[in-house]
Amino acid sequence: MRNRAVRRPGGRTAEVTARIHRACLDLVIEGGASSCTFATVAVRAGIERSTLYRRYSDEWEMMLGAIIARAGDDIVANLTGSLAGDLRSVAGKLVEQLESPLGPAVVGTAAELRAQSGHDYSRTFFDHRMAQLKPMFEAAIDRGELPPETDTEEMFSMIAGPIYFRLFIAARPIDPAWLDRLVESICWLFCR
Repeated sequence: MRNRAVRRPGGRTAEVTARIHRACLDLVIEGGASSCTFATVAVRAGIERSTLYRRYSDEWEMMLGAIIARAGDDIVANLTGSLAGDLRSVAGKLVEQLESPLGPAVVGTAAELRAQSGHDYSRTFFDHRMAQLKPMFEAAIDRGELPPETDTEEMFSMIAGPIYFRLFIAARPIDPAWLDRLVESICWLFCR
């Protein structure tokens, strides 16, 4: 009787996943979401298409996994001991990410995904982001800076929304003074 192989969290599986994610992100940056198909990712990652069909139900799930693995983990607060400091940290990282080549690609992919019907992936990225920011909000509640009933999704949306608008709609630069005013306004609205 043969022993069944135990799946390791690292090794070949992790290496293949990293290649898939890198291929997805490169393709999305180069040509948008429509260029990120199972066929093109398989070629770019140096794997068989069947590997992708076994792992993902469709291209959107594959792209979202890559985006969450890369873009989703970059926006974590440096806990500074104050909500204002934490929000400045998060806002600064968000600006940095959105100004990178990946930023417009992620926004474009989100817009294409939103236009698609029958997909429930559009909330997944935001839910992941909110889970990452939860310790920041919990610390602010514990310090008494935020009331326990604070709608943290609303609060984060009110800080991220102006950043997205200023960069992608108004096409204006974001400097530290502008971010400071935004953080001050959010704290004035939500803090005790």
